[in-house]
Amino acid sequence: MKIESSNNPLTMLKTGATRATSRVEAQDAVGSVQKTSAPSSTVSLSSMPTLRAANASDIDTAKVESIKAALRDGTYKIDSGNIADGMIGSVKKLLQARVG
Repeated sequence: MKIESSNNPLTMLKTGATRATSRVEAQDAVGSVQKTSAPSSTVSLSSMPTLRAANASDIDTAKVESIKAALRDGTYKIDSGNIADGMIGSVKKLLQARVG
C-alpha cells in the first residue's frame, strides 16, 4: 500500500521552494516557515537548596558519605547477587501488576 505524500506539509514546502523561480518567491517560502513556529513557553526552575530541604529526610547522609568514602578508597564491594535478586523482584511485581 502506497501512502500519498502530496498532502504532507514538508513535501509541500520542499516543492514550493523548488518551484520558486525568483529570489522573492524563495524568501516568501522561508518566511512562511518561520512564521509558523510554536508559541514560546515559560520555564521556572527551583533553586537546589529548596529541593534538598524538601527531600533531606529521605536521604541517609551518613550512609551516602560512607559509600562515597569506599568508592574513593576503592574498597566498595558490589554484591551482584543482591542486584540480581532486586531486579528479579521488580520484574515479578511488574508481571503481577499486569496480570492482576
